[in-house]
Amino acid sequence: MTLKNLTCIQNILIPNGTFGSNPSKYLHSHLTSYSSDEIVIFAGGVVSFDSYYNALSLPVWKEQCGLNSIEFCVRGTGKAVIKLFLASMSTDYELANQTVELNESLQSIFEYDLSKIEYTGLLYITISPMDDKVVFKGGGWYTHEEPKRDVVLGISITHFNRKSYVLPAIERVKNNILDNPEYINKILFTVVDNSKNITKEEANGVNVIPNENTGGSGGFMRGLLHYENDTNATHVLFMDDDASCETESITRAYWILSYAIKSDTAVCGSLFIEDRPDFLIEKGASFDTYGRPNSHNYNMAVRESVLAAELAYQPKITYGAWWFFAFPIENIKNYTFPFFVRGDDIFFSLSNKFNCIAPIGIACYGENFSTKTSPLTIYLDTRNNIVNSLYLQCPVKKIVKTYKRLYLAALYSHKYETVAAIRLAFSQVWGDIDFWFKNYDLSDIRKFFSEFIKVEKFTNIDIDSLKPVCVYKSRKKIIKKLSFNGLLFPMRSKIAYQEFGFCANYDHIFRFKNILYYKPNSKTGFIVQVSRIKFFKLLFCLYIDIFKMKWNYKATLTKYKNNFGKLTSRDFWVKILKI
Repeated sequence: MTLKNLTCIQNILIPNGTFGSNPSKYLHSHLTSYSSDEIVIFAGGVVSFDSYYNALSLPVWKEQCGLNSIEFCVRGTGKAVIKLFLASMSTDYELANQTVELNESLQSIFEYDLSKIEYTGLLYITISPMDDKVVFKGGGWYTHEEPKRDVVLGISITHFNRKSYVLPAIERVKNNILDNPEYINKILFTVVDNSKNITKEEANGVNVIPNENTGGSGGFMRGLLHYENDTNATHVLFMDDDASCETESITRAYWILSYAIKSDTAVCGSLFIEDRPDFLIEKGASFDTYGRPNSHNYNMAVRESVLAAELAYQPKITYGAWWFFAFPIENIKNYTFPFFVRGDDIFFSLSNKFNCIAPIGIACYGENFSTKTSPLTIYLDTRNNIVNSLYLQCPVKKIVKTYKRLYLAALYSHKYETVAAIRLAFSQVWGDIDFWFKNYDLSDIRKFFSEFIKVEKFTNIDIDSLKPVCVYKSRKKIIKKLSFNGLLFPMRSKIAYQEFGFCANYDHIFRFKNILYYKPNSKTGFIVQVSRIKFFKLLFCLYIDIFKMKWNYKATLTKYKNNFGKLTSRDFWVKILKI
């Protein structure tokens, strides 16, 4: 939207309940009510946009984008006092205030010179009635400065048999962005259909590319090649097939890329869990033998946590996950490694050296990772941790430490099939490099797992009939360690209850012979039987693996260094994708 040559870089979002978030992620208020398109502020009330979705980040817009001038524009009805504040880590500063008569036309309230602001922080607006109620009907942050580049952003979604998610996503993006005259020929949209089952009618006019099931790796590379070969796109946005985000996140990313000082800037969307939609999974991440999320478990409905997430020191972001990752095409030096899924996004960022930023107000909502854990996903995580570590030439002792962490978590949880999956991943990564050239589609691997997994697969559970033990005692750490968490003591024949996750609570399973791993939401689970023989045999195997890892590290590192270029080349992916 333009107003007297102004460009809207960030609209104000009104709480809508679509993703189950607390309204405090959008606003803080007193004596107000709101609907999908307006906020009513009654006499004596106030609405404050010092929130995750509506504050304006100076670290992004002043420091990363170099903006000098910002304006706040609003439309509505009623006479209002509108104030502009800067929130820093320590205190808030009032920068300006105006008493205005709002009307249905968008009007500029403040124009502020950002160079006057000595401290970094978040800009936000408060609105309160002067007399009777005030109705806020829309507004946002604008600038009269010209973008530094003309961006054409191509959205690429990879889909596989999730029509119930992807079709609403297509409709949402089409209605809110593609049909908006402002973004015609500026934001493009393509779905790479790995399941080849989206019909022309279901596509609703959106470009759909049928593709072989080459996973997220192949699907996203197919989307990238489409935008490189067949369009004038300058940037690409990878997104999950449910596109579960405020579509405003997409347009915000578009404008950040348009104004960014550094041409290699990439925007990483944060991730919230669907069943805890106020808590961050990550706000950008780094990789050092495994992924390390920034701002993990910060509550973005709490103002202080928002400030900490955006203003406090965080480790440098080295990769962006593909639930939302927007990047410049011209900076692509390597395509991704053929992992199929898991780790392809890490490798892509590490090998292309983007200036990754993760602003507040740009986020997606996804399933809880811990509930999706399985022997197959741990297998995939083990592969990508080792391969990405080899790419970075991490010391072997650090790779060993991460391998032991995954291995022992599964072993002490008595998930023996998961341990076997971890060992399989190691043997394949440490084996013949031709494995990657032959298994890019994961078809043989998935077939193997479907036949191999007998115990650790979910079935319906009548939990009342099992009568699992849910009350436990805490144990001293030294006792747990010396007894291998109770394995050297007599075992209890009852069943220990564990809500399913990455690993067990070791106090809860101490000396139990049987463990129920259960998902309350679906009332499914599985029972593992504790075996001293399997445990100690697999513990011995761990140290065999570690010996092999240390003994062959240099040779393995050389092998991968000689083949990374081939496995991540344009020619490799063009051949695989049969373009």
